[in-house]
Amino acid sequence: MKVNELFCKECVEQIIVPDVVRVDLLSIIEEKLKKAGFYYRIAYRVKASDSTVNKLQYKDYRRPGTENEDKKMQDLIGIRIMLYFVDDVSICRSLLDTLFAEPGVWETTENNEYEFKAMKVNGIFKLPGYLAKTIVNPVLSDYIDDTFEVQVRTNSFEGWHEIEHDLRYKGSAFGEGNEALARKMNSILATLELCDDSVVKLLEDLGHQHYKDHKWSDMIRCHYRLKLNNELMHPELCRIFDEDTELAKKFFKFDRRLAITKLWNNTFDKNPELCINYIVKIVNQLGPNDERINQVFERIESEAGTEENFSKRKKFEPFKKFGNYKVFQADTFLETTNLTPREAFKKAAGYIYAWIHSRYSEAFNDLPETVADYYKTLPGYMVEVHYDEEDLYFEECSTHIDSKVASRIWISRASLKKVGDRIEFKVSNEYAEPKERYRDNENVLFSRPNFYGEIADNVGICDVVRMRENVKHVNTENYEEMKNLIENYGRRFPVIVFMANDNVWIDKFDVNYFAYLVGYYAHIKMIEDEECKRRFAYEYGLDEHRYDNSITVFYSDAEPKTSYKSDILETTFEVIKLEQKKYWNENGCRAYRRQLVAEIREKNIENTQSK
Repeated sequence: MKVNELFCKECVEQIIVPDVVRVDLLSIIEEKLKKAGFYYRIAYRVKASDSTVNKLQYKDYRRPGTENEDKKMQDLIGIRIMLYFVDDVSICRSLLDTLFAEPGVWETTENNEYEFKAMKVNGIFKLPGYLAKTIVNPVLSDYIDDTFEVQVRTNSFEGWHEIEHDLRYKGSAFGEGNEALARKMNSILATLELCDDSVVKLLEDLGHQHYKDHKWSDMIRCHYRLKLNNELMHPELCRIFDEDTELAKKFFKFDRRLAITKLWNNTFDKNPELCINYIVKIVNQLGPNDERINQVFERIESEAGTEENFSKRKKFEPFKKFGNYKVFQADTFLETTNLTPREAFKKAAGYIYAWIHSRYSEAFNDLPETVADYYKTLPGYMVEVHYDEEDLYFEECSTHIDSKVASRIWISRASLKKVGDRIEFKVSNEYAEPKERYRDNENVLFSRPNFYGEIADNVGICDVVRMRENVKHVNTENYEEMKNLIENYGRRFPVIVFMANDNVWIDKFDVNYFAYLVGYYAHIKMIEDEECKRRFAYEYGLDEHRYDNSITVFYSDAEPKTSYKSDILETTFEVIKLEQKKYWNENGCRAYRRQLVAEIREKNIENTQSK
């Protein structure tokens, strides 16, 4: 059978997985592993080109009539978690299922009494949407899925997985004729499995001995087997356990899975450093709820002056280099139909300066009341204004520290300039912060300065035609006007064209609200006339059976993209914000609206950064 010609090294080497995928996946997973106190190691890899080619050819994905007809390769990206204790494997697996938008699809080793294999616990997860779309895969997207594999192992079995994969899966070293060697291999694996079980049993036995010897700190360490600091149990807690060994036994017998789950799900902004005292506290909350222990912690926290204060002061970290990230930019002209260029210039400059004055006048008490040249800096702030009313030139650059996020500085730039008989209006808004904190604009920030909307409302902003924060309805009288806008090479902002015969989905989408969100950096059109709908569908290649319920987006630098009603209703939109630890999803029309708004905002930044 002929090999799919796309399954070659040339096509595979066109795949680019940016480093943000590694950084964010490891950040998401390790944050939880550390919080839960697991002893672990973690590794990340992108499958090598040769391995990818071999797997594509071996599995022959998408070939009709085969078992992989409807399948794609799912492990281009892999993460391996190596745990030190065998009973942590099942706990970690169940907790990973709660971390991403959907639980993993797991494959595990099926052992029997006659055969031993390297323990396999492999899960396939969907990549967070914002990471999936950072991956460049121009040729093989139909054959490689936007998923990643998580392998959970114990340290004992880690090395043997590599050997088994290479010699048993990739080759036939343990095949026919090598039964004796295969048996020896199985006996080694059986020994490793026994070692894993024996370590846990040994520590439990040791913990029980510590219980009998009233060595409460050691008892907690042996039973819970978490990565704790060196702090000993508080003397008052030791006294309670000494006086009530039955209570101490409850802590020794308590299901450690529940304690680990509690730690994993901890949502404190500042998580306490894991120590014996903290473990006693949360186990008491989950189980015995002994009032004597509660009172001890009330006294501890009162003396410390803050709750959960079991951590030591952090060492000073050196300052980091900042990166700059745009969150809005526009390159437009002022509307001068009803105003002269000079009048439009003066009004727009006034709105921008009024915005500066309202924000900075308390920091700079010598800031002029009306627009004028000005330059001054203070710790955390800077204002620079150049104003030439005669030549119709205005430029501002202002910076300020963020009032909520430490180490973030906001930078606003705006300019007005006479170009021919028109007034060019440029705006950019960006922030600077340490590079390692930044993720991507879709999931972090999008922000246009208030003066942009005020100028759009009271003077007018033109991108070929005037921008409106509402829907422009299209019929036979103004269809050509819409078409000319779509096809105008000078257009910077996208045109979004709606057509709807079914009011149910379009009402749920809420076009008016959508126009309110993006109307000053996108042109929103609604075709109502049936003849215009048919003409539009014909001229722009829409499906003749589905065009009357559709949304078509025209960017200035890309082919038009149409989504039909079925596409819109099946949309899911995933939001992952690492800093806020917020993960959630929406479906249907609202999801599509969120997705489209996010896409328009991304394009706004991408397009302007490239110009």
